[in-house]
Amino acid sequence: MKKIFYLLAVLFIGITSTLMSSCAKSDKDKPLIVACEASSSPYCYYLNSHMDPTVAGIDVDLVEEIGKALGRPVQFKVVPFQNVFTLVASGEADIGAAAITITPERAERVLFSTVYDTSTQVAVVPKDSDINDEAALKEVRVAAQEGTTDLEYLREVIKPEVVLPYLTQEDVNAALSDSRADAAVMDQLEAEILVRRTGDDFRVNSKPLCRVQYGLIFNKENVQLADAANIVIDKYKSSGQLLKSREKHMEELWTHPGYGAMRDDFGDVKPFVVCLDPSFAPFAFMNRNRLAGVDIEMAEAIAEELKRPVQFRIVPFSEILPLVINGAADMGTSGISITPERSSMILFSNAYENSTRRILVREGSNLSRVSELDGKVVGAEKGTTNEEYAVNKLRAKKTIHYDNAAEGILGLLNNEIDAYVDDESEAEFAMEKHKGKIKMMQIAIRAEEYGFAFRLGNTEAKAAADRVIEAKRRNGDLQALFRKYTSIYKTIGLDGI
Repeated sequence: MKKIFYLLAVLFIGITSTLMSSCAKSDKDKPLIVACEASSSPYCYYLNSHMDPTVAGIDVDLVEEIGKALGRPVQFKVVPFQNVFTLVASGEADIGAAAITITPERAERVLFSTVYDTSTQVAVVPKDSDINDEAALKEVRVAAQEGTTDLEYLREVIKPEVVLPYLTQEDVNAALSDSRADAAVMDQLEAEILVRRTGDDFRVNSKPLCRVQYGLIFNKENVQLADAANIVIDKYKSSGQLLKSREKHMEELWTHPGYGAMRDDFGDVKPFVVCLDPSFAPFAFMNRNRLAGVDIEMAEAIAEELKRPVQFRIVPFSEILPLVINGAADMGTSGISITPERSSMILFSNAYENSTRRILVREGSNLSRVSELDGKVVGAEKGTTNEEYAVNKLRAKKTIHYDNAAEGILGLLNNEIDAYVDDESEAEFAMEKHKGKIKMMQIAIRAEEYGFAFRLGNTEAKAAADRVIEAKRRNGDLQALFRKYTSIYKTIGLDGI
């Protein structure tokens, strides 16, 4: 038996060495790009909610172990959960992480690693709730994170009266906390953290909903990397490192506020909550895991004018105005066009920038006039005036509604659509990133004005925003901000599109 064990050990080392060396020779010093969503505690999360957060978690430890074995530095790219699959499938990221459940449907798009952890989906409800089983969930409002199997299970199996999808787990928790949702479906460990951090305001229903298995994801053609990662995963589990990592991060999240904590430590001053979609440079984007952009600095200045600490919440663009309207956020931003329809529901600041709408098509396309889009397939981002224009002004055969510009541009490149309607600044970035592949139609649709959005009646915040806008426009700071963040976005490689 010892001889057999010895031979197996030698074989294991030989295979490991071969895989590692072959990867290292071809990718030496090349960063391992990891796309992840950072509100999946304890798998991938931020240790704090400041502007320069540190990403941490079980998945982070595991991926860093893989990077160490391959001799490659690891670079994390934090994106909304559904974008993790887009980046990996397109080859813009090497690995996708953040408690990703293995399903046959997802396996058609990406390559999964071996299972590195298992968990249970559970329902979380207020402590005094009379919701005790799955049947009771059918009669109430239930929240879950967008793009997850939690949401799939909710829609396809439980089928509650109202389903509330949110971009991040932080937003799911917030909906539960402020009674917008009566219950929420999430991972068992996330539920335990939420209950502990909120002072037992909530409880986990005793009967679990279903079991799930987690894996890392890879591009379907990147079999070599997946094989190398699987060797590391097997060793990581058998050595007990996975268990130690889980214990470490559960303890960390119970003893530190963490990103997405329900009770951030702002003292006696209520934070100025700003919701935004960081996929619209140079207004708001992610610069190596940090929020950056004109709107970020402007929001900080407005909060300072109000003498309140700022707190940013990342949401899909389509959710920004609803959150402001119902009072869940103090301000909305990310290049929001001022329109008469929106002004009947929202209080806008004075305009701080103008933009022109453009239409992108593939290089080599004969489309040059709006009338030539009749009967074609066009795309636009959900919740935007570009979407309204595409639906109401173009006589397209079909309009595809994308969650963000990155997916829309990818749809154009992959021939899903014939044209994509976008703001001029974002269209220019897209053309620069995909040189020789897409171009603008010569037609430019009338300019729109951008403003910051506030709940009707919030004249104090609007007045503060107007003072900041006027001061920065007068001294040249506003124009300087646009030059600064346009340059930064080009320098980091136009990551958001």
